[in-house]
Amino acid sequence: MPRILSVLLPLLLTACQTAKKSPPPDIPASIPATDIEKISAALKEAPSSLAVFQTELAATPLDPKRSVVIVDLDRQRSYIYSASELVAATRIASGKAGFRTPTGDYKIGQKNPGHASNLYGKLVDTQTGQEQPGEFDTRSGAVPEGMEFRGAPMRHFMRFHTLDGKATAVGFHQGHVPTRPASHGCIRLPAKAARALYKIIPPGTPVMVYGVQHGRPARPLPEETLETKKESTKKPKPATKRKKSSSHLRN
Repeated sequence: MPRILSVLLPLLLTACQTAKKSPPPDIPASIPATDIEKISAALKEAPSSLAVFQTELAATPLDPKRSVVIVDLDRQRSYIYSASELVAATRIASGKAGFRTPTGDYKIGQKNPGHASNLYGKLVDTQTGQEQPGEFDTRSGAVPEGMEFRGAPMRHFMRFHTLDGKATAVGFHQGHVPTRPASHGCIRLPAKAARALYKIIPPGTPVMVYGVQHGRPARPLPEETLETKKESTKKPKPATKRKKSSSHLRN
């Protein structure tokens, strides 16, 4: 019996490790090219809103065990999948140069609809109530006497936690979303999209962040390209007979 166990145990451990690496059946292993096309068309038509593709699923909080939020830093978009279906998508603004959003796998942890930054904000004169020009970083030094620090609003904040439960400094929140990375590392969302996603994404929902040009470190988004799809559907051409050369005919 000990000899049999010594043979089977390594095989069982290998099988368990392999099972952990494979994605759950309700989370896509790659983004279909058809979904990319649908998302592009929908966000072009309504760039400031949440593009919804499955109304019924988007009407209530999603099941975190069957759902995922995929962040595409290079296209500056986020995709929400649940029960093997594309539920919604939105434009985003991720971390700009010097503040690149970290790629990797996370999960939604802390949620706060009225969150404000404790790092970046404005200095306000306590007597006049007037805001000082420019942004103030609390790490740059103490708040000057006669001034008050007011953190930048980060409404509908959803913090990213590591898979082992540690809170990060990054999360989704409402903010200005231009057509380029513009944040200090967080994922900004248009106001309408931020409010909608806050309602349907519960704590514990997986978040997968991908990006090469705008991510840190580089992590390509797994996707099905149109070229690959077209090549796979092409039928092989029938073999053609080679014609004999004229020199051979003269011999």
